[in-house]
Amino acid sequence: MLQSNEKRILRLLKEDSVVLDIGGWDKPFNRANYVLDLHQFNTRGFHGRQGGEAEFFNENRWIIHDVNSKKKLPFKDKQFDFVICSHVMEDIRDPLWLCSEITRIGKAGYIEMPSMKTELSIGAMSNKYAGYYHHRWLTEIIEDKIIFRFKPHFIHNDKRFHFSRAFFNKLSEKDKVEFIFWKNKFNCEERIQISRDKVEGFIESFIRKESKNSILFFFLDTQKIIYRLIKKIEKTIFPHRYYHKYMDTEEIISK
Repeated sequence: MLQSNEKRILRLLKEDSVVLDIGGWDKPFNRANYVLDLHQFNTRGFHGRQGGEAEFFNENRWIIHDVNSKKKLPFKDKQFDFVICSHVMEDIRDPLWLCSEITRIGKAGYIEMPSMKTELSIGAMSNKYAGYYHHRWLTEIIEDKIIFRFKPHFIHNDKRFHFSRAFFNKLSEKDKVEFIFWKNKFNCEERIQISRDKVEGFIESFIRKESKNSILFFFLDTQKIIYRLIKKIEKTIFPHRYYHKYMDTEEIISK
């Protein structure tokens, strides 16, 4: 969590605010009165602590629960004044469901996820693939809406679809994440697109816009022209082979 946002959260909380940290095992938010996670209490804090020096929660308020099970979170409606969910949404099978549960049990809160710049960068975790190996989603936040898109596998081996390690190393801490402070409710949706052509187009456009590497894309565009020319010749010589057909499907919004 960004240090500036950690301090902002603590300023927002009153002395009697009841706080929940969802998925806080790796780096618990100490000011939370409750923590909900899949892992055991005595293994917490793999990457340290945040949110103050003293833990407000204890082992009895460490709730072991698998959010992937889609079992209703074991809390009452609007039980919490503030709900923190940092770097969890991108990991789970159904983030829309978890978003609905968060707004059910919380009055306000904070959500943070890796930005698309991070998730599409070689070197964020490894030089062999883009982003984090266990993440399922590309996420972005527009105003009060969280948008989820399936993270496709083709991003790892094609330079059209990922940023370089050098690009990632230049990112500020703020650019590496997306976050939202919300009160009463927030919106979320999944953008479903089954056309690989259109998913490739979306990601390539994003990479081009953000990387501004005109030399790289000059060579990639040249390769693309040569590839299309070769395919055109092949179709003339071998007309009965199967060739890729452009899939022109509309994007579906699931809420």
